Amino acid sequence: MTRRESTWGVGPRRRASIDRAGSRDATRVVVVVGRSVDRSIGRSVDMWTSLRESVGACAGYETRALDDGDGTMDVDGDDATTTTTTAMRSETDARGRTYVVTGVPESVVAVECARRLRRAGARVVCASADVDAAEEATREEAETTTTTTNEDGNGNGGVGSTLGELVVLHMDPERLDTVEGFVEAFCARAWALDGVLNACAATLEPFALTEDEIEKHFAVNHLVAFKLTALLMNELVRTAAAAGREGRVVNVSSNLHHFTYRVRRGTVKPSRGIDFNNLNNAMGYSAMNSYGQSRLANILHAWSLSEQMEQSGSPVRCVAVTPGMTQLELERSLEFPGGGLLSGALKPVMISSVEDAAATPLYCLTADTLPEGTYFNNCAPVKSSLPSRDPRLASKLWEFSEEMCGIAPSVSVDPK
Repeated sequence: MTRRESTWGVGPRRRASIDRAGSRDATRVVVVVGRSVDRSIGRSVDMWTSLRESVGACAGYETRALDDGDGTMDVDGDDATTTTTTAMRSETDARGRTYVVTGVPESVVAVECARRLRRAGARVVCASADVDAAEEATREEAETTTTTTNEDGNGNGGVGSTLGELVVLHMDPERLDTVEGFVEAFCARAWALDGVLNACAATLEPFALTEDEIEKHFAVNHLVAFKLTALLMNELVRTAAAAGREGRVVNVSSNLHHFTYRVRRGTVKPSRGIDFNNLNNAMGYSAMNSYGQSRLANILHAWSLSEQMEQSGSPVRCVAVTPGMTQLELERSLEFPGGGLLSGALKPVMISSVEDAAATPLYCLTADTLPEGTYFNNCAPVKSSLPSRDPRLASKLWEFSEEMCGIAPSVSVDPK
């Protein structure tokens, strides 16, 4: 029965009272519905903000520093002194130094680092499978002011050099035997070596094995860096001892190292780590997890090597860095229906410029001193995942990598 039907047979005053009550009820319903809509909109906004922050955390943006007003920066709740974006982009005087850079021309971060090292006056030796493409990628507009040397030792005879020398030597990251050839060619030139930037990148790719029958992410992103660093370590130590300046090894990693496989490691509940037993198995393969475990290996390698250098008293430091989420990482991590739209929405806030992405690797490679820490973001040490700080996992990875690379146990270091 409707309200109008229920008022038949009552007096006018009573009917007016009933109508006023009905009006109040209607107003109350509108208010309740309005509040419900507001809460729904609020939840949607909160969900979007949470999603953006979650993806941002994976990209390394959770460590964006906030000025406390006293000249220091707060990173992940811990006070850490860092530089502003302008300071990070400033060039260091690297004249007289020599750096090895891998990942050119595939990695835009590696290319930018190589270019800026040259502008700072350093000799840059690129290890690349495509020598011509690497030379073209790192070539500056005013190339006539510098000297470019290819694998045969032929240069273009630049005069009035203000840029550092560029040398490109062959090394195929999908063939571990070419690492030895690169090291032999480098050592034959009797150059000093101030630092190594390991920036080779296979990013979220379908399952594939290299020519050495090793899963591509693990081989390209980790094993090449492991073997190259081990074979160049004596050069790094000798240069650091002679120059009185700390040698550096910088592994370019990613905050996607959090997303590795869940494996059983003597516990009832599986935990994140490296799936050594199924490393080269296509069964159960995940591009995200395989990429994540290779980036986890970069951090574990840096931690183990720094521990060994410190214990032996060698003047070499190894760290891992994240340049922030790259556009390729974002696009390939969202390859699902509707992911393109999400990628387009997140790109403006998730992707940093190439200049900012290169700032942290360059800072760790060239700074006179570095604060304590193994994993760096935005030119400051930050916490990495729990598995990346597991000494047992680090030890197992080290032994496994030595076996896969076919090199002698432990890094041979001659401090003299």
